[in-house]
Amino acid sequence: MKSSVKRFLVILSSIIAMLGITTIATTEVHAAAAKVSPISTVATTTMYSKKMHLDWNYDVYLPAGYNPSANKKYPVLYMMHGLYGNHRNLLERFNSQQMLDGAMKRNHQKAIVVFIDGFNSFYVNQKGGLQMESAIMKDLIPKINSTYKVSSSKEDHAIGGISMGGYAAARLSLKYSNYFSKALLISPSVWYSLAKDNPIRMNMHAFTNGKTNWSDKVYDGLFPTNYINKKSKSVKFYVETTSDDTTVPIKNVNRFVKTLKKDKISVKYVKDTGDNHNWAYWTKATPKSYNWLMQEFK
Repeated sequence: MKSSVKRFLVILSSIIAMLGITTIATTEVHAAAAKVSPISTVATTTMYSKKMHLDWNYDVYLPAGYNPSANKKYPVLYMMHGLYGNHRNLLERFNSQQMLDGAMKRNHQKAIVVFIDGFNSFYVNQKGGLQMESAIMKDLIPKINSTYKVSSSKEDHAIGGISMGGYAAARLSLKYSNYFSKALLISPSVWYSLAKDNPIRMNMHAFTNGKTNWSDKVYDGLFPTNYINKKSKSVKFYVETTSDDTTVPIKNVNRFVKTLKKDKISVKYVKDTGDNHNWAYWTKATPKSYNWLMQEFK
């Protein structure tokens, strides 16, 4: 009886050992496959922002063939949504993943793309409120740099956005031209004046002075062109809008681009017609901006 039990235990141990080896081997195979995907991937991730004191969501696009174990470094693009949006907008309202796949394939260039959740902050440090600008520069970018294979070259760093995000791309690229070298602006909210009865004035708090929701003095003080200096003149811009935009009239974008060009800043300016400040237009405009950027990253 004892010998039978002993034989059984020996056999059982062998089986367990064999299963253990098989499990480890299978796990390693799956892990290796997950590291190098033959197609692009997009993952929603959360980090704690010390600057904003909250858990913060973002999405990361990794190109096909991305290998975290290889020595290859990748350019990076930070993309920002418009008012009332979130980090999923540019992936769900239109297919940014597919657009990026196409732009990268056409230009034989790959990049990491981070989709930021900016709430309704205009991506600035709000007086007494969200410190979104600091969170991007001090929390998110270091996190991305330490987690992914991001190139350390300024020439490989870009920032872009739609509407409110376009305003932010202009401002942050000029202010932090020591980090960013390229900016994508689609229907950028670069108002030189905003009507007193515009609901954005009443409902947004990004440019508050602590007394009113919207302070023209605060807004004017943070306007992107205020950050133009000798260093920021190296930033290259892609700007696109439509003459039929009623939310940000084209005269505002024309004036902004004219200021950039006057200061010898490189701008590719695309003016469209027949569309407004909406997703139908942005679905057509965004792929062109991605394509321009992949060409510039080369």
